[in-house]
Amino acid sequence: MSRPAPPPKPPKPPPSATTEVSQVRPLAESGGLSGPLTDSAKEQLTIQALGIRNEQVQARIIHYKGDLETSPELDAVTAQVVAQLKAMQAAIEVEPAVRESTETIEAGQITLLSRLLARVFTKDEQSSLITQNLKTIGRRVAKLFFESELHEKTKGDKEKTIHHAEQGVYYVLSRYKNRISAELDGFDYVDEDIKQLTFELLTKIERDLQVGFLSRRSPEMKRVMQDYTAVLLEFFQSHLPPRVEQMARVTIRAAGTARQPNSVSYKVHADCFPQFRAEWERLFVEQMVNFCGDALMARLEQTDEQIREETVKFFTDPHVFSETCEVVCDALYDFLCLEGMLDLPVDWRVKLGREAG
Repeated sequence: MSRPAPPPKPPKPPPSATTEVSQVRPLAESGGLSGPLTDSAKEQLTIQALGIRNEQVQARIIHYKGDLETSPELDAVTAQVVAQLKAMQAAIEVEPAVRESTETIEAGQITLLSRLLARVFTKDEQSSLITQNLKTIGRRVAKLFFESELHEKTKGDKEKTIHHAEQGVYYVLSRYKNRISAELDGFDYVDEDIKQLTFELLTKIERDLQVGFLSRRSPEMKRVMQDYTAVLLEFFQSHLPPRVEQMARVTIRAAGTARQPNSVSYKVHADCFPQFRAEWERLFVEQMVNFCGDALMARLEQTDEQIREETVKFFTDPHVFSETCEVVCDALYDFLCLEGMLDLPVDWRVKLGREAG
């Protein structure tokens, strides 16, 4: 296994979600993924994963706001209540005769965040946040894998190699399904029941081909998923613990959470959450890509089983790291909020509540 990634570097400007995601390309097309990932491949993978994550966050927040049905009267009352609450909070926070210095506030936030991160990223069995979410990560990654398998072309728009009879027939049926449906719809039928049965048969044939093909791919996916899960556990329980203090320091300083007029040493306010999230996830994904990419490759190279190159490419796809980041970081923010260290915006809390429901 390669050496662990170095401590976090000074912050870089966050990538633009829309531009980065639109330019996502499989890393394998620029040199292949046999052997350890190069530094440039890791950097590209980190940027792509963060871009996907940021786009997902923006899409969900906008979707949540778009679902709201409000009236001018309700908006006015809500705005008045929010203004009163903010005024009360401001009065309480400026009440002390001597306000803490920025340095003191920053040191307090770093210390508190470091202590809480150490409770999450640890080998201690009492820390269940990570172990509880490994199954969720597994489900998300499996869903991504099967969705990618059902596409007849790779993300680089290349034709896939056919390994199973069901795979080839399924791809052709999917390609011409609309035409076949149109042809069937043009026939004369003795009655509507026969017409309905005809279309149901077409759907059944497609579904049976899909199930047959995916069932053949499932064992290999589960095999590599076991290695990916083991690598994640090692990342969370061994790689991150000695680095959380430095990551907390870089996150707080880069996000500027201690330099706001309402900053306090014992928590990060909701209006600083976007900057806090961006800086933390930049460090988190950077560390995850550097460690997990090499560790997974090392494990796969040591196995005697034949693993297809397509499967290896999938597990080093930015979407896999983005999904992993979403599951872990969303749970982490909820934990920090419950501990009183982080205030979450209302729209973020509602988003998490809807997804949990």
